Amino acid sequence: MKQSKINNADVFFRLLEGRMSLEDRKRLNEEPVIERMIAEKWNMTTDGAKADKKQEERILRNILRVIAGKPKHRSASRLVTNLSLWVASVVLIIICGALSLLLFVNTRVSTNTYIVTAGRQTMDSLRLSDGTCVMLNAGSRLTYPERFDGDRRVVELSGQAFFSVMPDKARPFIVQTAQMDVKALGTSFEVFSFDGDEEVEVILLTGKIKVTPKGDFEKNSKDYTLIPDQRLSLRRGIVEIDTVDADTYSLWRLKKGLNFKNEKLSMIIPRLEKWYGQKIHCSKDVSDYYRFTFAVRNESLDLILDLMSRSEPALVYCLMPDGTYELKKKK
Repeated sequence: MKQSKINNADVFFRLLEGRMSLEDRKRLNEEPVIERMIAEKWNMTTDGAKADKKQEERILRNILRVIAGKPKHRSASRLVTNLSLWVASVVLIIICGALSLLLFVNTRVSTNTYIVTAGRQTMDSLRLSDGTCVMLNAGSRLTYPERFDGDRRVVELSGQAFFSVMPDKARPFIVQTAQMDVKALGTSFEVFSFDGDEEVEVILLTGKIKVTPKGDFEKNSKDYTLIPDQRLSLRRGIVEIDTVDADTYSLWRLKKGLNFKNEKLSMIIPRLEKWYGQKIHCSKDVSDYYRFTFAVRNESLDLILDLMSRSEPALVYCLMPDGTYELKKKK
């Protein structure tokens, strides 16, 4: 009995492959089990299809009639060949469907992304899948994948963030912003780059990074490499690199608020705007000239601006009718 099953299976597969002999055809006529196997195969391949049921049954009867050696219109050999082609087509469709599903699943897995946004006067911290730690400052947005695939670790930033990158020489860590890309292997640095800003900065605390300006900020297609305690400022093609105390400069990463040490208003005002979510107008001649040293914890913006104007009598601030602020010279 076992041998009979094996022979029946062999005959069935020779049928599918179009290699039936006269002996096989005779066996098909004598073995109803093979007819059942064909019917089961047919039902499996048409399951879930929207074709007319009577039409399906008519096609199956014609196939079985051909196998039995009773062709209706065409020769048996041609119809058996057509059956083999039909079976091959079904198998090909199944294989393509499986591959498409696998590709779809893999694509979904590799493209899953998360977006984290820090609100006003708040900070958010997170750890990425590779172990890299990120601190987001107020008003900032970070987009990152569920996991890093491929030979690069890429995140997108609009705002201010401090990165402590997990070392991986084979896969550089890249922070993409609207104005520049920052590439690192294993290091810690701050990026200040909001979408739409005319001036952006990168400050390196440890390790080494490469900064690549892009868009309107790219004028000479040059990369810039920073070493610890260097700051790169970029303003539409104009690049400045100077030395700062990076640890003090980025104290906010330890959730100690904002800290400024002898900084120009041109650097201070954008950070106050993001921290408080308020627009502060200030002319370029004022913002590039006056410097301040102070820290921000839980104080209101009005109090900070009032203290700044008191420490520098030449300045005054006011609240505009549209709810924005202006810091300017006294007349």
